[in-house]
Amino acid sequence: MDINKVAWWEDAIVGDKRITHARTVTETDVVTLCGLTGSYEPLHCDMEYAKTTIYGKRVVNGLLNLCLAEGLRGGMIWYNGDNFRNHSLIGFLGLNNAKFTNPLFINDTIHVETIIASKKESSKPGRGTITFKDQVIKQDGTVVAEWERTSLYKKRPIE
Repeated sequence: MDINKVAWWEDAIVGDKRITHARTVTETDVVTLCGLTGSYEPLHCDMEYAKTTIYGKRVVNGLLNLCLAEGLRGGMIWYNGDNFRNHSLIGFLGLNNAKFTNPLFINDTIHVETIIASKKESSKPGRGTITFKDQVIKQDGTVVAEWERTSLYKKRPIE
């Protein structure tokens, strides 16, 4: 491992922002999530039922918002050509303030905007946390979901 090609805790700059590429939500995405989770809620899976709701069509499950955002963020490059998911990541610590502010529908195209909201040294040496604020935004600029997520990272090794 070349330590110069890793994004370490020290590299994170509070306020830095990244934007992912876009992706269209498909019928297959929705069906796959239903199959994986066993969640077949009519609002997400029953086209005829969904026509009777205020939305008039099926709404994408909020958990799918989270999953798609996770995948999109994988291609986000932060520092030193790294995506903060490789050698410096110790683990995911939590998700806070999740809000699903507007409906997401099949055939909507989304991207994710992420800001480094804060960082904090750990009480254990060689570690620190980074909190990111994510927003899932669809093609018309509407924010459909947002949350804060915190992960634990290694500090740069002393050479």
